[in-house]
Amino acid sequence: MKNILLFILLISSHIVVSQNLIEVRTASLVDGDYSLQGGVYLELFDDNSLNLRFDTNYLTQSNVFDVHVFLTNNNDYTQPIDTSGMLLVENIGTIRGINYSSGAMTFNLPSGVGINDYDHIVFVCIQFGQLHWGNGVFGATTLGIIKNDFGSNLLVYPNPTDGNLSIDLGAIYKFVEISFSDFSGKLIRSESFRQEQLINMPLKEPSGLYLMTIQADNRKALIKLIKE
Repeated sequence: MKNILLFILLISSHIVVSQNLIEVRTASLVDGDYSLQGGVYLELFDDNSLNLRFDTNYLTQSNVFDVHVFLTNNNDYTQPIDTSGMLLVENIGTIRGINYSSGAMTFNLPSGVGINDYDHIVFVCIQFGQLHWGNGVFGATTLGIIKNDFGSNLLVYPNPTDGNLSIDLGAIYKFVEISFSDFSGKLIRSESFRQEQLINMPLKEPSGLYLMTIQADNRKALIKLIKE
């Protein structure tokens, strides 16, 4: 009996609760006083955790010296920059020149920070008189996946959509049902398909926010859609 309990404990300790990405804001970085490029994302998950993620194309000069990453609503970058009203995310370099200044990185933001609280990301070199290294401006929030049992193979595009919606389930399923509802829960339309993987399904309803439900065999996905 003890061995069985130990086995259950070992298995349960390796269970990872998956997060579903539900909202994203994107910024493209531009140069300040130094070369800076790439994309960064504010990503909100269904457990209310919020990340700041640097894409793999993020690139700056080597030998970063004491460069701090801030979120802010202030776009006045006159030197020296006043960082007192900014949210410090991370120091991505040290005065010893440790170089992990390029490539993919993800930072967890404090609880209570909302995805729409800040509009700018600013890179400030503290060591050299709060020098403006570079910055980016976050765009509007785009809506995404609430629940997804299909994994990364599921593609629903474009979102926002003009009404011409394409769905790639990632595999052929015997029975597929796709339905649309408004955010009050009222069912608008439902259609069934058999032996399908790629589905083109027009959304003819007026512009607004919709919830699409995809059920295929024993899998289910809930996706927020913007109809432009």
